[in-house]
Amino acid sequence: MRTVHDIEHYLRGTTDDGFSFVYQDKIIKSAFQPIVNQDNTVFGFEALMRVYDADGMRCQTEPFFTSRHLPLFDKINIDRLARVIHLRNFAHFIHCGALFLNMSPDALIDNRDHESGNNLLFPRVKELGLNLKDIYFELLEHHCTDDQQLNAVLHGMRRKGVKVAMDDYGSQASSEVRALTVKPDIIKMDKSLLQEYLNGHPKRLNEALSVAKTVGAKVLLEGVEDKRAYNVAMALNVDFMQGYFFGRPLLLHEFMKQSQSAV
Repeated sequence: MRTVHDIEHYLRGTTDDGFSFVYQDKIIKSAFQPIVNQDNTVFGFEALMRVYDADGMRCQTEPFFTSRHLPLFDKINIDRLARVIHLRNFAHFIHCGALFLNMSPDALIDNRDHESGNNLLFPRVKELGLNLKDIYFELLEHHCTDDQQLNAVLHGMRRKGVKVAMDDYGSQASSEVRALTVKPDIIKMDKSLLQEYLNGHPKRLNEALSVAKTVGAKVLLEGVEDKRAYNVAMALNVDFMQGYFFGRPLLLHEFMKQSQSAV
């Protein structure tokens, strides 16, 4: 999937009702979850995939995307198509604050060998009226087939002004080693670290906060689901928070309805 024509073949929707894409008989839509500052104002939104079957029934996203039966080629295509619809939907319907776009390590490596990916992406960001400084490419916690290539790609992207967030620190490959190498702008702490802290086991979260300080990264605490978790986040003086306490991921029509009711 290297050209605009290749991408458009899978897309559905318009600027009136939002964009989705169809891949292997699955319909994938955008959902957006708020990320807030310490003063409880919205800093931005993480764009997430929601997967539906041909009958419109919701499917679990993670098993679909990480299935061993889904070839790497297809996973990279889904990763790329998701960024396309997220960018379009954000630009046309939200267009405020920062946008966090998930990106798998293997999709990044694929872009290294085929510059068409980035050559399409960066100009498109400007065409949509968005600014690269407001977009964070969120490196997923998945293991990578070639860490050396991954680091080369990330450093090349950052030279172009791209900001990088590391997703789910403390899970799978989102480790101290990756953080020290990538030196992300933001480290998103896996929600398991906060849960352990709440259960009286603060070691892993405290160590993660120390790593973030070492690499000069801001901290986003995931899994803030209730008042108790919120109070801990405030006491730890983290930069950003995300979780159901502030809002669940919303599909576009849900987001627009909520926005209209708040006016």
